[in-house]
Amino acid sequence: MPRGCQWFTDPDSTLCLSPGCMARIQDPDAQCLCDTLAVRLDQLTEQLRDLEERQRYANVWWDALRSVVRDHPDERAILRETRARTGADPRT
Repeated sequence: MPRGCQWFTDPDSTLCLSPGCMARIQDPDAQCLCDTLAVRLDQLTEQLRDLEERQRYANVWWDALRSVVRDHPDERAILRETRARTGADPRT
């Protein structure tokens, strides 16, 4: 189903409706019930907040793990093995 109702002009210059909500699918003259831009913005803002929270959580783990490896007596061996397993450039 399309994302929102859209008007378009077909090749013979006729204005046509591509319905995106059930109301207009059933009756093209009905009031559009598609999400408004404000609702879509709110949804995307919430998704962004969730992603930012997940990133903060990942950063805490990454910083802790990096600190543990840095402080470990076998730091160089751990980093060498990690690079070997991931195919990372050993010069970095």
